[in-house]
Amino acid sequence: MEVKSQYLEVVRFKLKSNVTTEQFLNTENDIRKGAIKTQAGYQGRDIYQDTDGSWLIIIRWDDKASADAWTPIFMTLKEGQAFGGLMDFSSARQEHYTLVNP
Repeated sequence: MEVKSQYLEVVRFKLKSNVTTEQFLNTENDIRKGAIKTQAGYQGRDIYQDTDGSWLIIIRWDDKASADAWTPIFMTLKEGQAFGGLMDFSSARQEHYTLVNP
């Protein structure tokens, strides 16, 4: 199946020092079961952990407009606020990419 359009949000960060991996993964599961499932343009999200303790989340969207619509909604949700409370924002970096089909 060929993907015609895709926009990626890539977020790299570390957790606050008092946060456990279990706490973080539970919050991630809450996000996946929550409102994002029905958000227009949402394709999925993947999570990776590096050996240095940093995390990488890749969120796939149909397009930039879909991703932009979700961001303000996410931070008003219980799971979004919980996620924000676990992150060390000083370590966070966010990037965006659009799929290019040659």
